[in-house]
Amino acid sequence: MRLLVLFFLYGCTPHHSRAIARLTAESNVRLAERQRFEAMTTQDVAALDTLLDDELDYVHTGGNLESRKQFIDAIRNRTLVYESITPSDVRVRVYDGLALAMGRSQMRVRTASGVSSFEIRFTEVYVRKEGHWLLTAWEATRLTSSG
Repeated sequence: MRLLVLFFLYGCTPHHSRAIARLTAESNVRLAERQRFEAMTTQDVAALDTLLDDELDYVHTGGNLESRKQFIDAIRNRTLVYESITPSDVRVRVYDGLALAMGRSQMRVRTASGVSSFEIRFTEVYVRKEGHWLLTAWEATRLTSSG
């Protein structure tokens, strides 16, 4: 009987530890997302530098694609100012060294043409490098009032 219990516990351990690892990874991805949104709204390009993958592709709601350098420069030069970012309904899926997050967000953005507020649906991809989750792809779609 004792041997049976040991086999049972041994059989359950890998699944349990995988579930804990997945939940930990999801939590770390959500933290990286919060840190990035905070850095964007405070124009903290030093923080952004640590949160974005070198190969970042950033697609804005208008369809324009920016590289990591272009995105950081727009924030540094204040040609794009994120006044507020309020995400909601974010779902995170974690795979080996890769995470996919999808959600919605209320945005308030200032550009040369003025301030605009709108809601988006977004998809983001994170890659795990040197123990950190880095944003490697972002694409957003502006929602109509019916969402």
